[in-house]
Amino acid sequence: MTGPVEPRKHRKDRTGPQAKPRRLWIILLAVIPALFAAGTAGAFWTGYSLHDRPFAWYNSNRIAATAERAARDLSPVVVVALGDSALRHATLDEPGMAALATEHGVESLHFLRIVHDHARIEDFEPLLSEVLKLKPALVLLDVDLLFAERSDLDGLRRYGSHLTDVAMLGRPYLPDQSALQYAKPCRAVGPQGWTDDAAKRRADRWVETRNAAVRMNDDAPAFERVRRFADQARAAGAGIALLLPPRPAAVEERLYGAGNGYRPAALDRLSRQADLPLWRFPDSARKTTTFCRSGMLGPEGRDAYSAWLAGGIAERLSRPRVEEAALQ
Repeated sequence: MTGPVEPRKHRKDRTGPQAKPRRLWIILLAVIPALFAAGTAGAFWTGYSLHDRPFAWYNSNRIAATAERAARDLSPVVVVALGDSALRHATLDEPGMAALATEHGVESLHFLRIVHDHARIEDFEPLLSEVLKLKPALVLLDVDLLFAERSDLDGLRRYGSHLTDVAMLGRPYLPDQSALQYAKPCRAVGPQGWTDDAAKRRADRWVETRNAAVRMNDDAPAFERVRRFADQARAAGAGIALLLPPRPAAVEERLYGAGNGYRPAALDRLSRQADLPLWRFPDSARKTTTFCRSGMLGPEGRDAYSAWLAGGIAERLSRPRVEEAALQ
């Protein structure tokens, strides 16, 4: 005979009203981090996409200002140069180039130089149609624009590094656009300049920095993009020439020496493009040129290169249009 059965303790109903807030918290704890990550990624991508807009806005205004100044001249001569920061260090600013051109018989020169650090043709494409509206007599292009490329992953990595510098080092988020176009800092080199024992180490650092930002490829798609722009420029009545700003011998050896460089194949590809002439600073002049520790031309070298370039511009502009057309 069994005794009385004790009532079973009442279990909490796990499907009752109390369970709903618990499930809601679990869902929120899972969703909020995902939303935060998505928002952060979206903000990162938006910032990356828009980060170079000030470059286009600033230089669009410079193009408009050049057009306004040229319109006030009876016979304006507009020359536009596009390239890397090396071109900024290699050339005098607009008034200096105009003065040199006058010495070579070119009056009313309106020289507009637009540069970008570690430049690619993509950096300038938002501005190219505006450049052609200036009706330039001559467009000068840094030869490396035909071969420079950067993957989206590399671009995102650079932008992430920049954000880290902004947060950790207090650097400004947006570059100083005026400095990008005109600043020419130059740390003095020693008496031996780029020929001392430290030159190779400086060259290695220079190339590593450049390669982290942009890579050169003799078969880059940029070649055809530059070609298309060159064709459009010629159709608009402009001459075209390519520039090769000088580098220290140690850097050129590191960049273009045996087993390192793209340039032999690149120049071979260019040699088959008669309508893309390459203007090269004479080797004899380059050997006596002074450079900064950054590998950029120093003040004396800039004066020499600018004088040589002004002479080349004058010679090209003096060429009869019939001869110009024959070369095309």
